[in-house]
Order: sequence, then C-alpha cells, then structure tokens
Amino acid sequence: MISSHTGFQPLREVWLGDCYPDKWYENFDSQAQDLFGLITEMTKHDLKVFENGLRDLGITVRRPVFDDRSKFIDQHGNLCKPPITPRDWAMTLGDTLYIIPPYQNGHTGFESTIAEYQSEHQQVKVLDRSIPDPMCYVPFPSTVRIGQDIYIDSAIDTPGYCYFETAAKELAQQYRVHITHTGEHNDGIFCPVSPGNIFSTHYRKNYADTFPSWQVFYLADTTKERKFQQNGSNGNWWVPGADLQIYNDSIIKYAQSWIGNSQETVFEVNMLVVDDKNIFCITEDDRACRQLESMGFAVHIVDFRCRGFWDGGLHCLTTDIHREGPCLNYFPERTGLGIYQ
Repeated sequence: MISSHTGFQPLREVWLGDCYPDKWYENFDSQAQDLFGLITEMTKHDLKVFENGLRDLGITVRRPVFDDRSKFIDQHGNLCKPPITPRDWAMTLGDTLYIIPPYQNGHTGFESTIAEYQSEHQQVKVLDRSIPDPMCYVPFPSTVRIGQDIYIDSAIDTPGYCYFETAAKELAQQYRVHITHTGEHNDGIFCPVSPGNIFSTHYRKNYADTFPSWQVFYLADTTKERKFQQNGSNGNWWVPGADLQIYNDSIIKYAQSWIGNSQETVFEVNMLVVDDKNIFCITEDDRACRQLESMGFAVHIVDFRCRGFWDGGLHCLTTDIHREGPCLNYFPERTGLGIYQ
C-alpha cells in the first residue's frame, strides 16, 4: 500500500537505490574501470548491509533492476548516473507516489515494482516535464512531510519556478505549505526524528517559526574534520583509501554529472527513521548516537563508504513507500490551509 505522511511514522516498505554492475563499465578506459570497479564493490557491499538491516526489522525493500544498459544512456550516448538516490526523483505524499523519471522514455529502473503497484490500483503518477506537469518542479529532496504541514525549499532563481508556484498552490488546498528559498536540500539540513524532535546541521539556526516548541539537537560540523578533501576534483568527490587524484580525469570524462559537492555535506543528518525505536544513520558523530539512544532509539550504523562520491546519505538512498498511520495535525495551533513563507 502506498501511503506516507511523515518521515518518522512506522516504515513498512521502502525503495533502496543501487549502482550499476561492473560489466557496464567495460567500454571505459582501464584506469576508469579500476576506479568504478572499486566504487561498485564498496557501494554494493554497503547497500547490502543496509538492505539486510531493514529486512531484519520486517521492512519490505525494493531494488532497481539492471537488465539493459541502453535504458540508462542519455541522448549523447553517455551512461547516466545510476538510480542510487531515488529520493532525488521519487516521493510518496499521502497515498500517491510521484515519480520524475531520471532516464529517457520514462525509465526508472523500478519498472516491475511500479507495474505491481498499478496492478493493485495504487496511485502512481509518473510526471512529464514536457507537458509540463507542475509537480515536476517540486524538489523532492527538499520536501519534508510532517502530516498536515509540508516544508519545501526552492530557490527563486530555479528554472521553472513559476511551475513550482503552481504546484505549491495546488498542494496548499490540502496542506499547510511552508516555503523557504535557500536552494539547499532540506534532508541535508535537518531531520525530524520524532514528533517534537529535530536533528539539525549548522546550516540552519532558527526553527521557532517553522517548528515552534520542538527540541533541536545540533550535529557537529563534520565537514571540518575530514582529512580527505583533496581526494578528488577539488575535494568535491572522494572515496576511502589512497590518494585518488590520479583518477580525476576519469571522473571528469565519464561521470562529472554524477557528483555533487560532498565537501559541504553533513552526512549524519541524512538519517532514515524506521519507527520510534529504530533509526539508521551514518556516523562520524558519537555524540549524536548517544543522544538518539537517550531518546529510546536503537541506532543502526551503516558505514556507507562511498557517500563522498555519490554525495548521498541513507535518507537519499531511499524513498519510503508505506508508513503506517494517518495524516495527523502536529501543529493544532495553526488554523487553515495555505502557503506560509
């Protein structure tokens, strides 16, 4: 059943991304094959650890299928970034799964899963920018769902912002829509782990208006503590191990569009809450783990070693499909639907 109203109600089904099989890099030069082989080996191992941890808690986990390399090629003949971070282009809001296909011809890698949902008459909306559908311009990683309140960050200078405004007005007929304009991914800035509790990075200081009376725990700025920022293109990507600057030309040649800027990312905030007793996180911050434990959480650590290459934490790697519970009003003092800025 497709249904999700928050990021902390009990999780029952989730999508988990993946990277391509080794053989799909066989047409790369030998140096690039070495690098992508290393990244693939580590990534698949760590994702399997994550998947097993979720399954051990009774969560249904769906993964992409890689049956045809040509489905993941762009119009220039280049291999696109794999569907490792489905949170970037898929979001469940209420009883509807919205999908902005990241590949040509509406392909996602989750075709069999989507077909299953549709056969069971679940609400799946595959969006199309060519129409254009206004929901295509809602930045899914920057959307935080808290029952009847939705928090969306969208920079005013983003192409297609007028379509985003249209989508926001439509959503405001059902929700209180809070809009900010920092241009950042909200799930890389803060994480509501339970009603009344937020874990936040240093990038946002004030929650008095958006989350009145909620307790905010500030994570350490781990970007200052990293020793591997010169490992890659100006520090924008890194993988653990030896100095890999020698591979930088390979990244620029084959995968420059795949990487973000991991120098600025506090991965610890990108957590996946399972329920009020279990949470998955990457940690470079023992203090955060102790705080979560004091709140009653069992903290499940996944050392996603290639986070600095994919520029994604555990929340980015997933899209929650089914969480138990109705759409609640966590801020009863607020009256009326509409847009809040």
